[in-house]
Amino acid sequence: MEPKLKNLIDCKSKVECSNLALQHSSTYIHQLTDHINNSCKLSSIDINNKIDYLAGCLTITLDFPTQELEFLRARMCEDEKFCYADDLSYIKNTTPTFPKIGRLNLAGSALFYGSVIVKKDDSALRVALSEVGAKELDHLNVLRSYQKAGCDLCLRIIGIWDYVRRDERPYYIGIDVFEYYKEARAYMGKKFSPELLLAYELTDRFFADILSRKGSEALYQVTSTLSSIFMSEHIDGVLYSSVHAKGEPVVALTPAAVDSKLEHRLACHVMVEKCYGYEFYKYKTIAKASITKNTSKLNW
Repeated sequence: MEPKLKNLIDCKSKVECSNLALQHSSTYIHQLTDHINNSCKLSSIDINNKIDYLAGCLTITLDFPTQELEFLRARMCEDEKFCYADDLSYIKNTTPTFPKIGRLNLAGSALFYGSVIVKKDDSALRVALSEVGAKELDHLNVLRSYQKAGCDLCLRIIGIWDYVRRDERPYYIGIDVFEYYKEARAYMGKKFSPELLLAYELTDRFFADILSRKGSEALYQVTSTLSSIFMSEHIDGVLYSSVHAKGEPVVALTPAAVDSKLEHRLACHVMVEKCYGYEFYKYKTIAKASITKNTSKLNW
């Protein structure tokens, strides 16, 4: 383990009041869950304060540098295909109300949402279709983007500590990386009281849960506040589980990371023929397009 991480765990073990942390964690999670379920109404200030405490005080987030990742992002296109790859990427012309509030973006703020290509089959495409709620007979344009060589994408993995606690390595995380997280959690177990460790585990489970729930206005009021905390200057985005395809990796990346670290290379036009449920689709690829680098023009 890096000395910096050990020092952070040591510091937290000394400054956090174990019983108070567990009480706050449980209480705040119940209150935020009630807001999401429309059982009560919290103000935006209340939501921000509670999320800030949970994410700032009861979360240890390790940077996850990745190389050579590939992503798919789908957008509905009706009968007309998009003309430029930039139009399939994150929304560049924002207003105070557009894009509307989303899973990790506040209203008026844009992020790049996409599925991660890990397997050689079409699972990433099916995940991308499910993430935008594709239905039968829908037409979509799908953008394929590659991480540029020689650079790291620094991601924060939501729910990783819950995987570590259960010793269940996600298939898309390397053994060495997972073992490092296990080592860190073992050190937390030595330094933290049982109550403090439980407070951290509750918080991690809560974040993983709400980021993989079906979207709603109340849910997004809670989840969108996470981006300002988890995406700092040196963090490019967040990796979390798909809503409909549980356990499949999806990302939200900052515009700066997309512009500097991704290259859009291909696009295709897909029509959904059958939607069987979850991320299971029958689809037809109608057309493919190359991309002109300088202009991002799609050549169908």
